Amino acid sequence: MAKAVNRRSKHLVFELIMCGAVVLLFQFRVLATQSVTLAWTPSIGTNVVAYMIYSGTASGNYDSQVMVDNTNEVTISGLEDGVTYYFAATSIDSAGDESAFSNEAVYTVPPAAATLTALAGPAGQFSFGVSGTSGYPYVVQSSTNLMDWVSVQTNTPPFTFTDTNAAGMPQCFYRTFYLSP
Repeated sequence: MAKAVNRRSKHLVFELIMCGAVVLLFQFRVLATQSVTLAWTPSIGTNVVAYMIYSGTASGNYDSQVMVDNTNEVTISGLEDGVTYYFAATSIDSAGDESAFSNEAVYTVPPAAATLTALAGPAGQFSFGVSGTSGYPYVVQSSTNLMDWVSVQTNTPPFTFTDTNAAGMPQCFYRTFYLSP
């Protein structure tokens, strides 16, 4: 279990674009499923026919397993946002004998991308709600030109962002993403 390859981008970005009086809400999810690809150095045994991949949410305590043919890579799907998973593998020979566990690989699934919801607010202000994985910090940034971004709020979801200066700008762009550790 030499490496775990994250199939999701480290920063999931969503942008909220406000042009004049029209508000357009765009969501860009990098990948829709939570998964990890595990790869390992094949066993040196000449009669290995398969591998058993074990996983769980506590080190050394595996509550799930999947058997794969004689390969050195597998993608595990259905992982939950923000959860740490522990993986180990065994090899299985043609007689059905299983080896000892490999070294353990650890992977923490990135938190969910934020969802932005436009909210009605007082005249001259612009508000939206931010939801995502509870307990993880998300930052809201704004820009007037899509090149220069300023962090304007950091919080854990769910929370509401309100720009009290919206009336003084002909256009303003917003984005939010979680802060990785």
